[in-house]
Amino acid sequence: MFDKKRILKKGETAEATVLSVTERSATTSNELRDYDHVLEVRPDDGTPSFQATVREKLWIVGLRPKAHDVLRVRYDPKTHEVVFDFAGDPRYDVDALKAQTEQRRVDNEAERAGLDDFKTRLIESGGMSTGGAGSTDPVDQMERLVKLRDLGALTPEEFEAQKARILG
Repeated sequence: MFDKKRILKKGETAEATVLSVTERSATTSNELRDYDHVLEVRPDDGTPSFQATVREKLWIVGLRPKAHDVLRVRYDPKTHEVVFDFAGDPRYDVDALKAQTEQRRVDNEAERAGLDDFKTRLIESGGMSTGGAGSTDPVDQMERLVKLRDLGALTPEEFEAQKARILG
């Protein structure tokens, strides 16, 4: 336990590929499972790669490495003892996963706002019109609006809102 903490804090960094995972026990305390992970470890400093086994207790439904995963580890260069370095990896670190999810939500909202702005400008500019751009004729505007709806560029709610705006 103390050796793992020391390695995690002061060990050399490396990238590792999980070659295999074996469940060692059916149950342990607090719904944890014991796993042996065989890794191919590739040190960042360019020293030759090596194989190592990491024995770790992990949650049953929790985030855990699986065969063929590539992940960060730390190791003791003298003993080649290896520990997982899950910090910051959203596949295994719940806080990193939450941060990644929040960033994706923000990005999606920004993208959606840009798309909504584009749709509004397209409708107002007469971008779907075969006649003159920016026509104020309600019939022309409704024809453009129907084309946008039929192309899937507008949701039913957006269509109804724009229709209400045009028809006044």
